[in-house]
Amino acid sequence: MTTAASTGLSILVLSLIILWPAIPARAETVAVELILAIDCSSSVEPHEYELQMRGIADAFRSSPVVQALSSAIPNGIAVTLVQWSGASMHTQAVPWMHVHDKKSAAAFASEIEQSPRYMRWGATALGEALSFSAGLFEENGFEGVRHVIDVSGDGSSNQGVFPTEVRQLVIAAGITINGLAILNDEPDLAVYYKNQVIGGPRSFVESAKNFADFATAIRRKLIREIGSPPSVRLETQTAEILN
Repeated sequence: MTTAASTGLSILVLSLIILWPAIPARAETVAVELILAIDCSSSVEPHEYELQMRGIADAFRSSPVVQALSSAIPNGIAVTLVQWSGASMHTQAVPWMHVHDKKSAAAFASEIEQSPRYMRWGATALGEALSFSAGLFEENGFEGVRHVIDVSGDGSSNQGVFPTEVRQLVIAAGITINGLAILNDEPDLAVYYKNQVIGGPRSFVESAKNFADFATAIRRKLIREIGSPPSVRLETQTAEILN
């Protein structure tokens, strides 16, 4: 090889090395990109916050949820956790993780348990929580067949933009909003979530009588959101009736 040719090849290789980091990685395809948005406003006492986080962790370790994850086609789900409170008070507490089997579900459960509470006060800004959550679907390394925000809370929105206004924009972006209404302070909160918060394809509201009931409700909700086989749904419903 001539010196000129060798020099030209070296320049080409160097150029590719320099440009390589700028080439975007291909997004990993999953059945669902799921955001768990957890209420951390002033109305949520420390032990109630712990019940939420423990309930989510236990759900991801439960056999019905693991079976649903393993059956989710294609390739399980991508999931992250958001803590939210008043306007401008929200954070991505657990990063996006690929969860598709028992081992990865246990790893996500451990991240949930280790996550600190970033907010211990503030109003209930549901609209702001939805807006912040919707932005997390962008450039997260995953490409889901469905995009779902799973927002849970114990009160109606009392600060920031109305959730009905944000809802229309979120739905237009192809995102489904599901709700988990915790009814201990507002017995009619599920109706509020249905009318003011949820929307999009296959959207629904799940209810928990109180924070102690959250673990059962979130497990039931996750199975429905992930899209489990009918046998798993029937098995879970039967177990809950017997308990």
